[in-house]
Amino acid sequence: MIFSESNKSISKALVTAWGAIEAPKHNTSVTVKTKTGVSYDFSYTDLDGIFDALKAVYRENKIAVIQDPKTVMTEKGLMLSVETMLLHESGEWVKSEPLQVSASSSMQDMGGQITYMKRYSLSAMSGLPTEKDDDANGASGNSVEFKNKKLSEGQVKRLFAIASSNGFSAVDVKKALMKDYNKTQAEDLTKKEYDELCERLESAGREQPHA
Repeated sequence: MIFSESNKSISKALVTAWGAIEAPKHNTSVTVKTKTGVSYDFSYTDLDGIFDALKAVYRENKIAVIQDPKTVMTEKGLMLSVETMLLHESGEWVKSEPLQVSASSSMQDMGGQITYMKRYSLSAMSGLPTEKDDDANGASGNSVEFKNKKLSEGQVKRLFAIASSNGFSAVDVKKALMKDYNKTQAEDLTKKEYDELCERLESAGREQPHA
């Protein structure tokens, strides 16, 4: 890691933050089928889950996260690079050495590479245990099937906030979860179900008569 020339304030803030951060739960399960036909499962914490674990603590200690992805042409070809910086309100900072991989020719796979490197870099800098294995499999030519991915705490809070702002109570949301999705916990919704329910709540709020 690389520190700014002055680093007294950010060092103190990071030590305090380290004592308050709790290790996030794994919220994503994946089945990987390799190019050789071997299949295996593993779980990890996705980028949303990492930010859920860090954001409140970093905000309290006046630390912002800045992640900069970019492509760089080298003698080895086009490389994709991600640098993570923790910036303190004092102007002091600490940043990672650039994390690099060969850039995929597929934009979708490149997006997966960027997400992976952001997650890996931020969790490493923050000292978070987030995985039992490597999830950068799609960009490696393996078949990846995501399953039982739980919504993040931030997504659940957003769902209930949308409901409240449109005149629906937490009880109303839970009734909708059971009636329409046969689920008791909002975090068990799929991303598609989550987006659909948010849209339904917002649409119902727009349709309500206003004084």
